[in-house]
Amino acid sequence: MPRFFAVAARGTEGVLAAELRSLDVADVDEQRGGVAFGEALVDAYRACLWSRVASRVLFPIHRFEASSAADLYQGVRSIDWSQHLGVETTLAVDVAGKDAVAGPGHFVALKTKDAIVDQLRDRHGARPDIDTVRPDIRVNMHVRATQITINIDLAGRGLHRRGIDRVGVDAPLKENLAAAILRLAGWPTEDPSVPFFDPMCGSGTLLIEAAWMALDVAPGARRKGPGQIGWRGHDGALWRRLVDEATERANAARDRALRIVGTDVSDAAVAVAQGNLRRAGLNDVVRVEQRELRDAIPPWAEPGFLVTNPPYGERLGDSVELVPLYELLGDVLKRRFPGWHAWIFTGNPGLGKRIGLRPASRHLLYNGPIASRLLSIPISMTPVTAGDGPGWRQPSPESKSLVTRLRKNLRQRRRWAGRERLSCYRLYDADVPEYNLAIDWYDGAVRLEEYSRPRKILEHDADRRLRDALLVVPDLLDVPSDALVLRVRRRRGPGEQHQRRNDSKHVRIVGENDLRFEVNLVDYLDTGLFLDDRLLRRRIRDHAKGGDFLNLFAYTCSASVAAARGGARSSTSVDLSNTYLAWGRRNFELNDIAPDTHDFIRADVMHWLIRASRQRYDLVFLAPPTHSRSKAMRTDFDVQRDHVSLIEAVGRRLKPGGEIIFATNLRTFVLDDQRLHGFQVEEITEDITPRDFERRPRLRAWSLSLQGNR
Repeated sequence: MPRFFAVAARGTEGVLAAELRSLDVADVDEQRGGVAFGEALVDAYRACLWSRVASRVLFPIHRFEASSAADLYQGVRSIDWSQHLGVETTLAVDVAGKDAVAGPGHFVALKTKDAIVDQLRDRHGARPDIDTVRPDIRVNMHVRATQITINIDLAGRGLHRRGIDRVGVDAPLKENLAAAILRLAGWPTEDPSVPFFDPMCGSGTLLIEAAWMALDVAPGARRKGPGQIGWRGHDGALWRRLVDEATERANAARDRALRIVGTDVSDAAVAVAQGNLRRAGLNDVVRVEQRELRDAIPPWAEPGFLVTNPPYGERLGDSVELVPLYELLGDVLKRRFPGWHAWIFTGNPGLGKRIGLRPASRHLLYNGPIASRLLSIPISMTPVTAGDGPGWRQPSPESKSLVTRLRKNLRQRRRWAGRERLSCYRLYDADVPEYNLAIDWYDGAVRLEEYSRPRKILEHDADRRLRDALLVVPDLLDVPSDALVLRVRRRRGPGEQHQRRNDSKHVRIVGENDLRFEVNLVDYLDTGLFLDDRLLRRRIRDHAKGGDFLNLFAYTCSASVAAARGGARSSTSVDLSNTYLAWGRRNFELNDIAPDTHDFIRADVMHWLIRASRQRYDLVFLAPPTHSRSKAMRTDFDVQRDHVSLIEAVGRRLKPGGEIIFATNLRTFVLDDQRLHGFQVEEITEDITPRDFERRPRLRAWSLSLQGNR
């Protein structure tokens, strides 16, 4: 009967079983959630040292039934714990499986710790300390209803930790899942010089695992082994012998010539990958470069393996935004990688279909809780001609209505923008109802935003129309396809924040009259400059001369820039985000505004209004979010519910004769002027709506001033 159990990610149990058999481990028995194996301690040590796919190696020491907390305590206490740890050993308890009758996981762990330390204290007069982060020994409990299994975790920490302190970027792939993907792909081959390429390498996990596999490097050689986790059953001589054998194998393979390359669009990801390769001792073996996917080419003339894990929308943004990326991946594979075998790992089956290449096979694997697919895509030896590249898809006949409207808008808007000295403006705003999009021009780049899809529109119809837009817009506006950025705006739940999407930097400088602003079309849902605020900024500039200006919820401080250029004596910008305030300072620098009398304050606006100095202002711009809840805020904020108390608090900071400009983009907003006692209120929405937003104005605004002095 097997003595040990190796835990595996769901879907990788068969890969782990094959791996353990290749290590000459005895009695391998594939089970749900892992593999039972082994007759002797040497089998467990081989798994700890050599398994790339297992996440933990467990040594079961006792099994019993527990129908109550008392049963659980007595069952754990019945074990002779002095065989496994001493009072000088730090301890942690993990609970896996379904909750027992005895209680939920945290309670089970607590009772188990109590039973262990109570026994040792009664026997030795002292108790071990608890360390949940880096314990000397980790006790694992597997709970299934009333069945309890107590294990010693021989790995100590998860085996995916390879001992190199790898740094990750957004949505990193765990090493053991990466290794399972590579084994399913048939890597490594008998010939270690077969090319290996990852065009979206991120932090380099697949590259490191592929190189270590080809160089016969034991994944557990750099991490703590069983002899360093404080387990008293450890056989030091056996472990040292296995480590010495692993060192000899690595030395024998050290001079193998590998051809492994990774690329990524993100400079930051490339830098992280290079650092990880350096820590893994592979910086002279594996090459990583910054490169757009559309520019990906085979690093060598001979075909090889292309293995990659593209983003799939679960954490990095809505999946619709990634449709062009997957379609581009399919185009690049067909055009430039004939004869290669591609393996694409994605957690979104719908996006996988967008590649446009029929998989030879699909493997179901779980990336944490996410059911994912590993697609095996052999690529034909016949390359697709250049004429059948990214332009091979033709827009639907329905797109003629979009083309006609966009051409008309283009003629009119460009002449108007030239007169107004604008380098960024809205070109299209759902003018044709079927194409529910906004298209903005940013001085040679285009931002295309798909509005939330109405329920009455079928998904495949909306997707076809979005694809039409992605095909026709670059040609109509005479921009390369990589100058078009797609974003999808969806409703946020209460308290949900818009998050930064990528870790790259895509900054442009745009002009508005004689003002200049920094925008970023890629990394954030909003670009840093609200185009429909343009006439508000002009009004602020006209009204700010000689006065003290306050900008609340300042965002990137564009209104403060306008006030300063209009001759404001001082400006104060208040926002919770250091990122946005730093952005605002750069906007000031772009416009050659000396910072001496301009303040940038990171604070919760309501808290700041109550607690800050009692300075008063001549002009206040107040554009709160519709709803906000962040870790730095003391309470949540809802503009409809809270606008009266907010305006009243701002009114106490207003000088006699001063003005508040209040703005919101909540379409259903109703200003409760009956409760705004002492204010003279005038709606100015029509005055501040720019020409390019007249068709679908999103912004509403009011001018408020005090009736008499306070």
